Amino acid sequence: MLSRQRLLIIEDVSLIALDIQRVLEDANAEQAVFARDFGDARKHAERFADFDLAIVNPPGRDVSEIETAALLASAGPAIVVCSATMTDFAGTPLAGAEVITKPFADGDLLAACHRALSRRAG
Repeated sequence: MLSRQRLLIIEDVSLIALDIQRVLEDANAEQAVFARDFGDARKHAERFADFDLAIVNPPGRDVSEIETAALLASAGPAIVVCSATMTDFAGTPLAGAEVITKPFADGDLLAACHRALSRRAG
């Protein structure tokens, strides 16, 4: 399902980021790049269009994080937001993203990735 997909994972909890990586690599994803938050992800901004899929936490309230989320969304990768609290991103740069709530099962993450990639392709 994720064969040869290039991934960006924005997750501040290392164990969760590694678990996401494990699930996606088991689904044959090609490459994963990690960032702790959108501020950290900003260093990859010139490569945002190279990613097929981004699995992200919601951006913080910091203007630069919101701007980076907007850059990511406009670059075109499919986006899945993993959040323990927020589920409605209307009016934000992530309004069109798939959303799953933490904690989530491996299958739920893969299903959200598939929906996001299908919507991107369509």
